[in-house]
Amino acid sequence: MNASIENAWQIHSAQMDWTGKVDAKAGFAVALDSAAIATLVALSGQNMIFANMGDTWAWLPYWASVVLFIVGGFLALWAVAPSLRWRQMKAERQENFVFFGHAKGWQPEFLDAALRTDDVSLVLSRQIVAMAGIAWKKHLKVGWSLWLIGAGVLSLFIAALISANSSGQPYP
Repeated sequence: MNASIENAWQIHSAQMDWTGKVDAKAGFAVALDSAAIATLVALSGQNMIFANMGDTWAWLPYWASVVLFIVGGFLALWAVAPSLRWRQMKAERQENFVFFGHAKGWQPEFLDAALRTDDVSLVLSRQIVAMAGIAWKKHLKVGWSLWLIGAGVLSLFIAALISANSSGQPYP
């Protein structure tokens, strides 16, 4: 195997590793979001801090946190969802075979012939560019998810302070 093909496979392998790690981060974000929502629900129960916000402004950061948790959780789930790019699959399949979505449409004898050509470097290069785009989008979604969930936690804390201060209850 020539050096450029070997380097391309190493780059592709690194991208696969990064994609797997961002999926793990998205799983963490979903767990964090679930815990935040569970906390919000628990604190909204009878005789809890958010049960009777009354005429306070606590409802504003409270509902802001609800929206932030929903959007943050959605982004984390969207990041971890498979990115199959099925609309482009048929057109791309004729020149690509590294991605399983492309390879599934090839006949084994034609794939064997394609693998024996010097075009493997170009196919790998296209796959590296496609993987880079997918990994970039996943990282952006997870990053935004974590920031939104964090903002939701802060907003919920502010709501608790306002609610506790206006009800005469001690701070949480």
